[in-house]
Amino acid sequence: MLSGFLIGGILMNVRESRSFLKTFYARRFFRIVPIYYLWIVFYILLVWSAGSYITRLSNSGIPPPLDRGIFSYFLFLQNFVPVTLFGLAGAWFGHLWSLAVEEQFYLVAPVVVRAVAERYLKWFLGLVIVCAPLVRLFMLWALRTPSSSVSTLVICRMDALAVGMLAAALTRGDKPLFDVRRHVTALLLSLGIFSIGVVFLWKFSPHASDFAMQTIGFTWMAFFYATILLLANGHTSGWIARVLRIGWLREIGTVSYCIYIVHIVVNVVSHALLLHKVPRISSGKGAAVTVLAAVLTYAVAKLSWILLESPLQRRGHAFKY
Repeated sequence: MLSGFLIGGILMNVRESRSFLKTFYARRFFRIVPIYYLWIVFYILLVWSAGSYITRLSNSGIPPPLDRGIFSYFLFLQNFVPVTLFGLAGAWFGHLWSLAVEEQFYLVAPVVVRAVAERYLKWFLGLVIVCAPLVRLFMLWALRTPSSSVSTLVICRMDALAVGMLAAALTRGDKPLFDVRRHVTALLLSLGIFSIGVVFLWKFSPHASDFAMQTIGFTWMAFFYATILLLANGHTSGWIARVLRIGWLREIGTVSYCIYIVHIVVNVVSHALLLHKVPRISSGKGAAVTVLAAVLTYAVAKLSWILLESPLQRRGHAFKY
């Protein structure tokens, strides 16, 4: 949803630019690809050079995989290509399906923004949001698609991206179609309603593979977060905006891309080396190691930001719309 809002909003603002595609893809490349590729290469080198030691350290005793499935990550096809992940590989790559969804969104969003007239774009996005749950139902019932694929394919998660783009389309510009400041009460009421649904999903259907989540749940969660986003971005004097402007939260936001990539591995390795167990917070030692892993994760991400990501982002922003 956040990617839909940010990236979709950027594309809408520069849709008439003569360097529309060149600048967009250059900036996205320098922001996303180098760090991500370094992460994949680091895994390959680590398994190639120290695979036997990693196997002895693991709980399963199974060597970490290094096959064609791992190399599919270079093409952002991990949500299409069946990949068996376990042990270190699961921690290293298991969550990166969402990055594949985002990259595939980058291929579609510029085309949509350019091809659909601005006055029709919000209606087109609304149609996408309505169709996404129906697509998931069709894939589950008619095509017998595995629930794991329904959770990770871009066509099944297009509603969240479209919700974000719709929020951007309705609120951007000096004369927005939807003025958040005039509808704060309605948004707070909506947030309360969406929060009730979130609690229900957490209690009775908390997993991405659960039926309720795969039908309406993903869409519901997208609207829940979109409501928070609108209140944070458009009602700057409200408590949500004040909380989200706290300095340490903004700092985490700055380095969040690297945190997203490395956090599971840092946590798993910290517990394996110090406690010889899988991550748990049910004991004092487990909680302490988890806190240590969080600090180490931030340190790695901050170092990555200073040495790599920030210079690369400046290089990307040398391309102008």
